[in-house]
Amino acid sequence: MDGNYQSYINRVVQMTLPANYEQQLKNIQSSPKFDGHKPVSFPGYTIITPPNGESQINKEFYQKLSNVQSQLEEKLGKDIFISVPADSFHLTMADLIWNDLYLCAVEQNPNFDQLLIDQIETIFQEYQQKVIQLKPLEFEILGLSVFPRAISVCLSPTEESYAPIVKLRQLIYQDEKIVNIGIEQNYEFVAHITIGYFGKIDESLNLKQVELAIKKINEQWLDNAPAIFTVNKLELRKFTDMNTYIRENNWAFLHL
Repeated sequence: MDGNYQSYINRVVQMTLPANYEQQLKNIQSSPKFDGHKPVSFPGYTIITPPNGESQINKEFYQKLSNVQSQLEEKLGKDIFISVPADSFHLTMADLIWNDLYLCAVEQNPNFDQLLIDQIETIFQEYQQKVIQLKPLEFEILGLSVFPRAISVCLSPTEESYAPIVKLRQLIYQDEKIVNIGIEQNYEFVAHITIGYFGKIDESLNLKQVELAIKKINEQWLDNAPAIFTVNKLELRKFTDMNTYIRENNWAFLHL
């Protein structure tokens, strides 16, 4: 599903072109993951980089991203743009299961959590055996992208880093035990870091002003963003909402 490297570039670059912001903004909606500024319950599992607040890597990147977040709050308004905590910034490598699908899976199988935790550990071990040389993944910054319910910064892995990413995702989503407990690949890979969600969206919102503000902030961000975002560790995490990502010490992780 993820396609080759060139297809990734073609697809994701389009998502970050300022020329496309106008069309993207026509489709924005209030995120159901927040009630005002309060995150609502939204449980599930994911494989991500360690959140910013628990890692020393990419600190300059995250600091500048926090500045972008503050500018979006100021220009769009806190009712329209709901920031996530800067300490929770992370890059998602593989979404697993969330919300109603997760709650249903647990109801049908009380051992679901442990089965998932154990199998991800097995997959990480298999990945380490199959990849000849484990090394950090490198990403280039593409720019801000407007998603239907959020604003994110999108990145592109270097060509050398793309193949290991696809390999890991294939091992996860094509694993028989993972499939049997109800987990499937729902999206093509898009390397992104969500910085906030859309709150109050109504007919009075001036989309042209929002578009111009995002364009200006994006231009300033790209002029000052670090050249490379580095991934040297991936972890299985459980989230309770879109602000909180937890893990136990014995849960699977992958050092690169």
